[in-house]
Amino acid sequence: MTNFELKYLKEPKKNRIQGLAYPMRLNGVGGYLTSNENLGSLRDCVIQLIMTPKGSRVMRPDFGTDLRTSMFEPLNSQLVENLRTQILSAIAKYETRVIVKDLSLFPNYENNSLLIKLIITSKDDLLNSELVEILT
Repeated sequence: MTNFELKYLKEPKKNRIQGLAYPMRLNGVGGYLTSNENLGSLRDCVIQLIMTPKGSRVMRPDFGTDLRTSMFEPLNSQLVENLRTQILSAIAKYETRVIVKDLSLFPNYENNSLLIKLIITSKDDLLNSELVEILT
């Protein structure tokens, strides 16, 4: 009879961020909702934060931005700067796990549309970054 020695290797615990994917959808296996991890999860949280209209959360009336309500206003430089400020302050207040490396807003005055590009990283993983694009 042979003796086997079992050795257990301990891996260092990494901070892992897990959340539901946005937009919510079924994963096709047992009817569960799909989930994301780490930067993918943070990207979805930032998109939800930016796309949520201010005042739509009962207990958090300042959660979100005025992006959706401003789509019906004439696009000008002051509105773009106001949205930029709102996005940065909403992320700083409600998504403290995220560091915004770059935020660029590209207005298209002819079509009254706005392209938002964010490069974000996690406070736990500064080497990797994620691009977030929102087109209104």
